[in-house]
Amino acid sequence: MILTFWKRFFCFVLVLMLAACAVQQKLELKQRMELGEQSRDDFMNGLRWKQFKVASSLMLPEHRRDFVKTFAALRDIHVVDIRLLDLQTSMENRRFETTIEMDYYLVPSVTVKTFSFDQTWEYYEGDDPSLQGFFIVTPFPEFP
Repeated sequence: MILTFWKRFFCFVLVLMLAACAVQQKLELKQRMELGEQSRDDFMNGLRWKQFKVASSLMLPEHRRDFVKTFAALRDIHVVDIRLLDLQTSMENRRFETTIEMDYYLVPSVTVKTFSFDQTWEYYEGDDPSLQGFFIVTPFPEFP
């Protein structure tokens, strides 16, 4: 009788532990998804407000210099709007792909043009705090 009680007790504890692990994993996935959304929004706002160094900080280090150099040459750019056209997530929210569309004009012209580009974002967990979180792993495409 006592042996049966302990067996049931340990089975109950095991089930509780497994349930706690599942809940923890769901919380981590949700937090990672929220971090991805925040990173993507920060990048888009960096473009919108001409804070190109802020936007570049969300790219892998090897792509940052070219990105900043591209926009440094476009001092007269005015971003009218920037929007997310498509979002595809994969690998338990560790990777996502976006299609972004940016409306802009270059002074002295007042003609609004549209530039669409794709990006791949990946989640990094590392010892270096500057390389933790979501980063754009694709180089920024050539600006038209």
